Amino acid sequence: MQNTADELKYRKEHLMCENYISDERALWGVFELKAGKHFVREGVKRPTLVFVLEGEISVSTGMAINRKVVAGKMFLIPPGDNFYVRALADAVFMRCSFTRDIALCNRFSIEQLQNYVRPAVSSRSGLTLLPIHHLLAGELAITRNVLHTGLSCIHFQHIKTEILFMELRGFYAKEDLADLFAPILGEDNDFKSKVMQSYSQVSTVKELIDLLNMSSTGFKRKFHDVFGVPAKQWLIQKKKEKLLRDIMMTNMTMAELAEKYNFTVNYLTAFCKEHFGKSPTELRLDA
Repeated sequence: MQNTADELKYRKEHLMCENYISDERALWGVFELKAGKHFVREGVKRPTLVFVLEGEISVSTGMAINRKVVAGKMFLIPPGDNFYVRALADAVFMRCSFTRDIALCNRFSIEQLQNYVRPAVSSRSGLTLLPIHHLLAGELAITRNVLHTGLSCIHFQHIKTEILFMELRGFYAKEDLADLFAPILGEDNDFKSKVMQSYSQVSTVKELIDLLNMSSTGFKRKFHDVFGVPAKQWLIQKKKEKLLRDIMMTNMTMAELAEKYNFTVNYLTAFCKEHFGKSPTELRLDA
């Protein structure tokens, strides 16, 4: 039971204030999942840091499929990506969304981390996990408790975000932070962000080119330079990743999955066996 001394005073005034933000526009959020339950967020709009505070979860994003993450770890979700969580045990995690113009401090921007990205990371596909420093964990605990009272002022959230990034600057090596933020670093990040935020709305490369209002030649050259593969191959891979996440992380029936991806049920089975080596049912049993 919450201590009455910790209750939010003048609650109605806070709730009616124009600065009260509690929906997807909020920068901070706290999520509690019972074992076996799922959390799904598709098309993440802003770069988002996730902190696992309690329990253990299985995470699937564009960077990883069914990656186990235990309490005390944090990771980044790039904008435009999808975020699937299944609680392997009762779990609590927090998220902090931000914009790329936020700095680690007034003398060191996120973009400056590009100089510290390790070569193995820039070409690696995966999910970078960092331990939550014990002092940062204390700050997160305070933030969680305050949010729990219902204090959801956007100014409070901005201040907490600035504190978070100053603590990242103070308690972590630049190389480790570069590993964490690598998916949103680089000179071509504006193009990368636009692609990541748009690809889920299209089915073909031409549709993506038209949506971004670029020439075909310029788009294909730029895409290959930034992502390292042709756009068509990349879109097929993204479709495979999303299908695999839906099979393993949701309770959709095979008929519902087939309809979502414009497959027949038979073709869904054949597609999974060709690309994943198992039928959808077998994949789900492995989850």
